Amino acid sequence: QQRTSAEPPSGKYAIVTDDGRTVRCDRVVLCTGAERLSDDVSRRLKHSTVPVYTWMAATEPLGERCPLKDDGVVDRVLSSSSSSGSSGSANTNDGSDVMGRPAPMCGDDHISLNYWRRNDDKNDTDEGRGGKGRLLFGSLADTYPFPEWMVSLRLRSALAEVYPQLSHHGDDDVRFDNVWGGKLAFALNAMPLVGRDSDYDDDDHRAGNGVDGGGVWYATGFAGHGIVPTALAGSLLADAMLGNEHGERRLQLFQTYFPPASWNGYPFSRLGTGTVLLVYNAWDWMSKKGVPLPPLPKLW
Repeated sequence: QQRTSAEPPSGKYAIVTDDGRTVRCDRVVLCTGAERLSDDVSRRLKHSTVPVYTWMAATEPLGERCPLKDDGVVDRVLSSSSSSGSSGSANTNDGSDVMGRPAPMCGDDHISLNYWRRNDDKNDTDEGRGGKGRLLFGSLADTYPFPEWMVSLRLRSALAEVYPQLSHHGDDDVRFDNVWGGKLAFALNAMPLVGRDSDYDDDDHRAGNGVDGGGVWYATGFAGHGIVPTALAGSLLADAMLGNEHGERRLQLFQTYFPPASWNGYPFSRLGTGTVLLVYNAWDWMSKKGVPLPPLPKLW
């Protein structure tokens, strides 16, 4: 992923990458994630999101110790729902899909939610177990990066909270084979930001170029909702770019009710967001300890 700058020469747009390559086009979609944009790219999105770090770990293959058992129940349920045969997938005798259906995702309702699933990698021959029973476990929400050893320690604590039977001290402790993470773009209204960057339209009008032949759109701020809204955003933007009147009306709803914030508190946005997350995490912790507390408003 490379930072880009977008500017409209002669009524068209030029995307210039960090290595000096240029792509010219009539339509641009800004899908920038958690990187803070400069005024050169988008004044509208510059302060619309706050970056929040989240982390994941892949455990060693746990084999029979894995708390999520591969007993074929999920596969049989999903296979029976598509028993008409239209999907064209073949099933083994135990009901599992030979094409390799992904395991279902699990999660809780914490603000810094824990989310996990079983991952059986048939190409993994670690200790001769074929990667059986490996857990992919994600958690935490930070506004600043932390060293990997600290992230690993906190992820291990979160995993032990979900599955105490995996919490051991000494040589029998569950090993993390890999730990990774990254920044997510959280919008201040906790809703995806999808729309057209009208600042570019205004620039085109002033230059006498018009906007009928193209435009600049944006789709970002999906953190807290997962990948599901991205499919909706893609459909909305495609319809708008093709001039579909119904799609443009739906896009206008997003721009009217969930516009990008004009200011996110920068340069104190990370500190402020971190403080809010700290309060909510403390609330979650005390609630789990049995302290009677009133519910806090949901952030997303």
